[in-house]
Amino acid sequence: MTAGPWSYASWAALARLLLVPVLLAICAPSLSAAADEQSDAVKLVETVRQAAIVLGHGGPAESQLRSISAAFDGRGIAQAVLGTYWRRASADDRASVVDALLYAIAHRLAERLERTQDKTFTVLGTKALANGDILVRSEFRRPLHGPTSVDWRVRHCRGQLCIGDVFVDGGSVTVQQRDRVGQLLAGNGGSIPALVADLRKGRV
Repeated sequence: MTAGPWSYASWAALARLLLVPVLLAICAPSLSAAADEQSDAVKLVETVRQAAIVLGHGGPAESQLRSISAAFDGRGIAQAVLGTYWRRASADDRASVVDALLYAIAHRLAERLERTQDKTFTVLGTKALANGDILVRSEFRRPLHGPTSVDWRVRHCRGQLCIGDVFVDGGSVTVQQRDRVGQLLAGNGGSIPALVADLRKGRV
């Protein structure tokens, strides 16, 4: 008995069978790369945390500050914080603000994280955001306090992963800095050098 011609449904079923391995082969590298990138984001957060702990305990400040500063998107944060003042600032003033902001952020993190240890700090997971950023969710616990959530928004900058913002109990550090910096600039006539001095003195 000779088999008749295949129906459309038969050809469609065969096509699906052949297509699945092809799709898996195409998607597997991208899924693996995404997992590796999220793992790298967690490592970046851990590097910053360890540097903040050392800085908070009186360790070598210069090297820890460099480590923390290198992990952040200083230019992006400074632009968001300064707003319209960024466009009017000179290149030297912009560079000074970036350095001073990273200095302030590093010390703020040191204050918050110096008491965390491995047993009290937990990475809860990661989430890929629609714009390509990675959110690293974490929390730490202190004696006689409830858990404090710390979420780190990691993005690509300067050809590598960097931290674009930190959310402590849901509050954006960048937004907090922007509001305070706006008040300072409004009060000092828009002077960037005066702002930098305030940042260095821990007034933001």
